[in-house]
Amino acid sequence: PNLVLFQSPASLEVTMTLPHAGVVHGMGIRRGISLIVGGGFHGKSTLLQALQVGIYNKVPGDGRELVVCEPGAVKIRAEDGRSIKSVDISPFINNLPFGKTTTCFSTADASGSTSQAGNIMESLEAGATTLFIDEDTCATNFMIRDAKMRKLVAPDKEPITAFVAKVQPLFDEHEVSTILVVGGTGDFFSVADTVIMMDEYRACDVTDRAKELAESPAPAASGAIFGRITIRCLHRRGLAADGKVAARSLRCIQYGETEVELSGIEQLVETSQARAIGDALQRLGDGDLLDSRKSLADVVQQLERTLRGDGRPVGEQGLDSLSRFREPCPFYVLPRGIEIAAAVNRLRTAEISVMDGR
Repeated sequence: PNLVLFQSPASLEVTMTLPHAGVVHGMGIRRGISLIVGGGFHGKSTLLQALQVGIYNKVPGDGRELVVCEPGAVKIRAEDGRSIKSVDISPFINNLPFGKTTTCFSTADASGSTSQAGNIMESLEAGATTLFIDEDTCATNFMIRDAKMRKLVAPDKEPITAFVAKVQPLFDEHEVSTILVVGGTGDFFSVADTVIMMDEYRACDVTDRAKELAESPAPAASGAIFGRITIRCLHRRGLAADGKVAARSLRCIQYGETEVELSGIEQLVETSQARAIGDALQRLGDGDLLDSRKSLADVVQQLERTLRGDGRPVGEQGLDSLSRFREPCPFYVLPRGIEIAAAVNRLRTAEISVMDGR
């Protein structure tokens, strides 16, 4: 009685021919800026949660077998208290008190807004092609800034450029799409390419109505540009674990005397992925993959290719290359390079610097 079969709005329906399922019909979300709106408990976050694990294949009977997304899609959230190392968050945050720079920003205890800015910039550096965002897990002052607040607090006194002003330049300049769950503000209507409303778990295309309700263009950033994505270099110092390495849970790795908190990396689904990430950090600590001329993104992409066994016979490469005992290990599940990079960024002992000229 509580089951609602998903049905695509006619305006968003696409048809595909799959090698093992034949012709299938369903909802296609176009590249660009897409909003998922609706009342509370009507299925907005449920739809996004299904999309964010669309990077994985599903077992038959899961119910989400045909829910897929780009392999470079990344879930973004605020993450109070995390550490940030040498990240350029200036596309979103500038003019901090006392002249503190944001082009090479570091902190051991990020706020909601700075952590979300850092998460976005780190994901873009690692190769993200789509951002998944749910307003429930975001810093409000990072997402929007309404007209009354803009009148009360002068722009030169507000260091944060709200995401609503950057989401369009992000797509125009870097071709990175955004799928955003919103239920409390209409500020994104004017920049949205598609607006999907969930009504009792049924999807409706309300793009035209949302555009009618958009009273004025969204507040734009100065010059309407997004800004550069800084390239950083990972150093060997600080990577070696000074003790036991173990995945205490899906969301936490004991890495010697420190912990790597993974709760903000929502697309991990198996504890064995955390185990693989812990040993991947040790593999990076061996140093032979690192080079002052190679970026952090290049290093983790090279490691990911090794873990996938690209171009090598079965048994010669792959996840077994992470084993510290130099023998096959059945207790790994493959993480993406994006998740490995995210773990590196959350390792408090890691040393990361901005690459010269980049």
